[in-house]
Amino acid sequence: FLDARAKELVAGGMMVLIMPGIPFGTPFSQTVAGVLFDLMGASLMDMTKEGLVNEELVDSFNVPVYIASTKEMEELVEENDCFSIERMELTNPKFKIETPITAETRTRHTRAGMEGIFSKHFGTGIIDELFYRFQKKIEEASDLLEGSNKEATQVFVVTKRK
Repeated sequence: FLDARAKELVAGGMMVLIMPGIPFGTPFSQTVAGVLFDLMGASLMDMTKEGLVNEELVDSFNVPVYIASTKEMEELVEENDCFSIERMELTNPKFKIETPITAETRTRHTRAGMEGIFSKHFGTGIIDELFYRFQKKIEEASDLLEGSNKEATQVFVVTKRK
């Protein structure tokens, strides 16, 4: 990614990146996103056990998600050696949300972003049931979600082309 962007920018050109991020040393499984992915996986496995989804399809399904810390981003930029970091911080864009996020809202957001991926791999026939089960699991795991690490979930990086 950085090599491709380096080809697009002139020396001194600036690039701003905003991406998901986690505090250094925090396992992905302890973040809200990690818990949600685990709940989605559990929903798929339940449907597999009931014969609603083919086990081979579940086994071959992969959503390659990796969320970096600022330390990891710094190491990647230094290793690439095409950019310098002018500014970088871990931010929390949710600071203005005053009410808890409901299971229905989490499900809608996840469905909006992931439905196409699930439909392409599993077909459209399971989608409503999958997200219904996912929402139920979110409701059951509300304490786990509330206890998940919600600190600073976004990396903001300003780089300059060398």
